[in-house]
Amino acid sequence: MKYAWIENQRIRDIAPGNPVEFYHSDVAKFYDTQVPDDAVNGDGWIDGQVVKPVLPEPYNWPVSWVLKDIREGLSLLERVKWDNDETNRIKTAKIELEGISYRAKVEEVLDMLVSNNDISQESADVILSKTVNAVIGVTVT
Repeated sequence: MKYAWIENQRIRDIAPGNPVEFYHSDVAKFYDTQVPDDAVNGDGWIDGQVVKPVLPEPYNWPVSWVLKDIREGLSLLERVKWDNDETNRIKTAKIELEGISYRAKVEEVLDMLVSNNDISQESADVILSKTVNAVIGVTVT
């Protein structure tokens, strides 16, 4: 068994041995809880039991979007605007999204289009929910 310093129901630190042998008595007094050998700093300590933190599953964001996939997320009226380059903002959006466009850039462009009523927030949400791992093509559709 190891001795741990418990703070706010979390293992703050584990002594490398008997705390009295490693620390000044003013510090050693904090290492007053015996914990199992598999306990590590950062684990929870609830009702005398080690609680391992539940880490979220890593989410693999799409590397990039294909302009065609962005278009498919639009409503019919928005696709007509998109296809006909109805506003300068749509033209700019297409230019910004050529080449490799990562999520942060796609979000920024979509926010601009939503804030200017070129597309709806619902369409932007649909587009962002897509998980396309292809590189944006050179041709704009």
